[in-house]
Formats: sequence, structure tokens, C-alpha cells
Amino acid sequence: MNKVFILTLFLFAALASITACGGVPFVAQNEPTATLTRRIRPTFTPKPHATATEQVEPTEELEPTDEPEPTDEPEPTAAPVTQAPTKKPAPPKPTQPPAPTEVPKPKFLINITSQFLCEQDGIFEIAVNAKKGKAPTEGIWFAAFDGGGRLLQDGAGNPLVTATYPVSVSTAGNCKLSGSFENPVINNGKLDLVDPARAGATGIIIRFVKSRDDLTAISPDIPVNFGNGGRYWIYAQMQ
Repeated sequence: MNKVFILTLFLFAALASITACGGVPFVAQNEPTATLTRRIRPTFTPKPHATATEQVEPTEELEPTDEPEPTDEPEPTAAPVTQAPTKKPAPPKPTQPPAPTEVPKPKFLINITSQFLCEQDGIFEIAVNAKKGKAPTEGIWFAAFDGGGRLLQDGAGNPLVTATYPVSVSTAGNCKLSGSFENPVINNGKLDLVDPARAGATGIIIRFVKSRDDLTAISPDIPVNFGNGGRYWIYAQMQ
């Protein structure tokens, strides 16, 4: 009886072991045994969770640049700038007025090529040699003025203005030229100033003018100083 009990106990233990491992329960055929009810533990099945999938954005390709790649080396520290002492501003230079524009010299129809005095007591005479090119010229007016620009007059009150005439030939009267028939002294205009000279007129000026009534100058002024007297020669050239 003890052997049967021990054997039954052993089989029961074996059956329990097999049942625990998932085997099929063994039922003894000799005698009925109580069927052991196994408590089945509920199996925990974890609920599925949706795993967020990270969306990887495409990497933008960087365009090559000419800029140097940054380095980890420290940049050199610039030396402190020493500020120069501030200079006082120079005083403004005085503004110079523009140079006056030179007045153009007047252009005359007659140029004076030569003038000189042949001294002779008691004579106060103007002798003119006026030419255009090499030919003597007639009808050119000339007049005598005082230092103030007033037209001089003779003793009779006639204005001292006259015109050139046909050539007059003489063999004397010019101290610069020898008088001879082969080389005569030529003039084509004379003006006698004896009356104003004896009256004490000073600063006498001879001037070629447009006409007897129009005393506009067509030549530069020709100052005349008779001294003790003489014949004053004027050589003029028409343009």
C-alpha cells in the first residue's frame, strides 16, 4: 500500500510537472483521480503604440564660396590707434580779386614810324610825310591840341587842322637828311604853330583825325616839344 501511494505521488508530481510545462494532462487509468484545475494567468499583451517617425529633411547643398573657412586661430589684436593732436585750422586765405582784364590797345589806321625835331630859331612848324606803302597819300587830316585836349587856333582864330596835299619837294629843312636834287626832302603836309607857341601853349599834341569836323583819333597821340623852335618831322604809314 505504501508503495502504491509513493508511486501515485510520484506520478502526480510528474504529471504536475508536465502540465506546468504545457503538456497534456495524464489521467490514471487504474483509479480515478481528481482533475487539478490550473489557474491560467492572464497574459499581458502590451498595446501597440504608434512610434513617431522622424521626417528627415533633405540637406541643402551649400554653394561653394570664395570666403575663407573660419579658423579657430585667434585674430591678431590691432594695436591701439594713437590719436594725433588736433591742429588748429589755418585761417582762411584772403580771396584775391581776379586780375583786371587788360584793355585791348586801340587799333589805328595810321602808325607813326619816325618823329624828330630839327631845331631852328623862330620856326614852330609841323612837317608830315604820310604814305600808304611807298606812295605818298593825300587827304589825311591832322590837328594840333593842347595838353587838355582842346583844339588849338592861330592868331586869327582859325582851328589848327589841315590835310595832306600833293608832294612838296625841297632841298633843305630836314636835319636828318641831306638836301639835294638827287635826294630831295619830301613832305606832303605842314601846320604852322607859331601863334600858340608864342602865346605860351604847352604840352602840344599832334593827332591824325577822321576829318575837319570829326576829330576822332585815327593815330596815337604825338607829343611835340619845340624847345627854342624848329621844324618837327612826323613820318606816318597808312594801314
